[in-house]
Amino acid sequence: FDLIEQDDTFGEKSWEKAESAMQKLALASALDKAKQPVSALDYLFAGDLLNQCIGSGFAVRGQDAPFYGLYGACSTMAEGLSLAAMLLDGGFGEWAGAMTSSHFCSAERQYRTPLEYGGQRTPTAQWTATAAGAVVVTREMRPGPRIPRVTIGRVKDKGIKDANNMGAAMAPAAYETLKAHFEDTGLTPDYYDLILTGDLGKLGHEIVTDLFDRDGVKLANYNDCGLILFDREEQDVHAGASGCGCSASV
Repeated sequence: FDLIEQDDTFGEKSWEKAESAMQKLALASALDKAKQPVSALDYLFAGDLLNQCIGSGFAVRGQDAPFYGLYGACSTMAEGLSLAAMLLDGGFGEWAGAMTSSHFCSAERQYRTPLEYGGQRTPTAQWTATAAGAVVVTREMRPGPRIPRVTIGRVKDKGIKDANNMGAAMAPAAYETLKAHFEDTGLTPDYYDLILTGDLGKLGHEIVTDLFDRDGVKLANYNDCGLILFDREEQDVHAGASGCGCSASV
């Protein structure tokens, strides 16, 4: 982590403004590491969990970069990275940025109940991560991580209606996407050092593992960002972390 802030408002007057501040900090850090100004970006993909991607919109306001606002919810970071990679690989630019954020307080206020309500959480519930991350992608071949292939997932609705059980709702799509990736590329799971899903949490991770077990495929190197970000033994986050800031920061 480049920055850990103890003030969840980041010095701002609202949690939504705090989320914009988080994205600005993340992007500035990534650009500094890439030794590039924001004006070098041919595209900037950004998204969050708020209505009209308002956190991202205000984060990039005044930034000298063409902006794509994305709403993939928990998949936003992977969505931004894949779109950036495909555009650059197609020769439509040289530099692109992908960033996301989520904030526990803004997400809870929008999707569930006021924090003051003090409602109890079910064991399958997850804790929205207050986090942001940014990646700068370049078409130029350089040492370091690369995005050599992308598999786009399909919507898979198994009828899960419990808003406090996102892991079970998302797991079928994660399973189908990974399965399609292996079939399309001809690669096997052991080709990878690590296979990560964004934020399925404990239950979702178990479901994906079980579905592959039924296919006779062992995912020995599979983990989930929602299980990594927090210490579930020491922090009361129930099934783990969630939110597009979770996978971005992990």
